[in-house]
Amino acid sequence: MLKSIGLYFRKIDFLNFAVGAIMPIIVLFIVYSSVKSNIILQDTDFLSLLMNHKGKFIFYFFVSFIEEVIFRGIIFGLLLQKCKNKYLSCVIAALIFTLPHIFNTDNISVLVMFVFPFLYGIFANEMFYTTKSIWMPTGFHWLWNYTITRLFLVTGTQSFIYVHIIAAMIIMIPLFYIVIGKTRLSGD
Repeated sequence: MLKSIGLYFRKIDFLNFAVGAIMPIIVLFIVYSSVKSNIILQDTDFLSLLMNHKGKFIFYFFVSFIEEVIFRGIIFGLLLQKCKNKYLSCVIAALIFTLPHIFNTDNISVLVMFVFPFLYGIFANEMFYTTKSIWMPTGFHWLWNYTITRLFLVTGTQSFIYVHIIAAMIIMIPLFYIVIGKTRLSGD
C-alpha cells in the first residue's frame, strides 16, 4: 500500500528529499536577493528571517507531507493508472491540487493563486513521476512553504514577489526536465 503511493524508504529517497529541499532555498534566495534592492524589508538578513518561528518548521513538514501523499501519491498515481496518459494525468492532477489553494489568497489575486499552484502541481507531478517517490516533492513543498512564509508573508512583500516566483517556476520546470528528468525520459 505505501509503495503504491510512492512512500518508499530507500537510500535514494533520502537524496531525493534533500534535492527537493535544496531547490526552493536556492530559488527563493535568488528571488529574495533580486527583490531586496527594489523594496524595503523589515529585516534584510535571509537567514535570520528563516530562523524566526522555528516551530512552524515542523508544522510545514506535516502539511506538505500530507498534501504530497494525497495529491501526488493518491490522486496523480490513480490518474496515471486509469488514464495511462502521463501528460493528461499531470494536468488534471495539477488542476485538482490548484482548487483548494485558490482560496489561500491573503491579499494576493486569485489569478496568481491559480497560476502558481497549477505550475507547482505540474512540477511536483514531474518530480513524483521521475523519482517514483513522494520524497522529492515533499522536500520541495516543505521548504518552499516555510521559506515563502518566513521571507515574504512576514515582511508584507508577497504581492510584489509573486511575479518573480511564477517566473521562477516557469524556469524550474524545463530545468527539471533537462537536469533531473533526463534520466527518466531516456528510460520511457
